[in-house]
Amino acid sequence: MIRPRHYKARRKPRVRLRAPLVLLCLLAFALAWDGTGVLRIGLLCALLHESGHAVVYRLQWGCWPDLQLSPFGICLLLRGTPLSARQELVLAAAGPVANLTVCCGVLLAMDITGHYTYAGYWFAGCNLLVGGVNLLPLPGLDGWRILQALGW
Repeated sequence: MIRPRHYKARRKPRVRLRAPLVLLCLLAFALAWDGTGVLRIGLLCALLHESGHAVVYRLQWGCWPDLQLSPFGICLLLRGTPLSARQELVLAAAGPVANLTVCCGVLLAMDITGHYTYAGYWFAGCNLLVGGVNLLPLPGLDGWRILQALGW
């Protein structure tokens, strides 16, 4: 089969589980004992964070990245993907920007409507924490990748 030159093979994203039994047991136990809902809100914030990275990856390379779920969190698998410094900077900043944007959006929506709730503040606070912690310049976090992209 001859494909046109502009044809780009679209592969489906893969989700890989690292230690799936441990991950499922930890999630089941934690969700069963989470009466306040903080874990559910935190997982949603982590999912929004990784969605920010995934959307920027999709915009830059035209395909969805692979995700890895482990007991320590969710991460994008970028092995073998060549990145320029600019692409690295944009991709690393996308997750914290997504969290900080959602935090500001929730607070603004509560302010405009005048309907203030604890759940809204929890959600905004968790997004602020997830985005802020990922900006720390520690290896494995987005702040470290941002510093590397800036040439530190």
